[in-house]
Amino acid sequence: MSQLLSQPGTVLITGTTSGVGSALAAQLRAAGHRVIAVARRVGEGDVPPNTVPYPCDLADPQATEALFAQIAANHPDISVVINNAGVQIAARLDDPALNAAALEGEIAVNLLAPAIIARAMLPVLRAQDRPTAIVNVTSGLAIYPKTTTALYCASKAALRSLTQSLRYQAEGTRVQVIEAILPLVDTPMTVGRGSGKMSAEDCAAAIITGIRRSQDEVYIGKARLLPWLDRIAPAIPRAKLKRS
Repeated sequence: MSQLLSQPGTVLITGTTSGVGSALAAQLRAAGHRVIAVARRVGEGDVPPNTVPYPCDLADPQATEALFAQIAANHPDISVVINNAGVQIAARLDDPALNAAALEGEIAVNLLAPAIIARAMLPVLRAQDRPTAIVNVTSGLAIYPKTTTALYCASKAALRSLTQSLRYQAEGTRVQVIEAILPLVDTPMTVGRGSGKMSAEDCAAAIITGIRRSQDEVYIGKARLLPWLDRIAPAIPRAKLKRS
């Protein structure tokens, strides 16, 4: 079994103020890990024990780049980086309420920030004398997009491709590049959307299990059906997710 997360260490997580990110942070702290927490509102109020908060708006590429240069210098013991933060605009591209700034922010958080973070943290991870990992959280919508939230689907598809390329770049090193493919999860981002949602706590636990098992691709919950359906009946998930 991989040594990833097998002993208490330092884990960096983005998007920790709610949803899956909050659940990941809580479960990893309970297992004895120190959490480097990055989010817009992190640190407002009580900070949980064994947590180092770094407020940052990941929609701002310059702020993200500056912050992660600081984090890389301050925390050379980080062994796992989880790019969990995400933005989903629930609108069609022809919605008159949308503007270029909103679309730019969605791409910045979902795709550009993970790339900036990987660039900053790869030297830190490579310098460790133990297995390390970058974990990018994507979605079943990266494989089968839906009608609305087109840019979210496209940005997660791009993050999936980026993850695969980073995996190639990490060959021959101690760094593993992992993709966690999520189903519909019950978080503030999905309020009022769909049914049969997976809890954030169960989703976080499955991600952690996948990291511990050193899986390159971790299909979570109902997303575990996608590889099987993709082989035998791709029209089923395509039609289902189109209407989701």
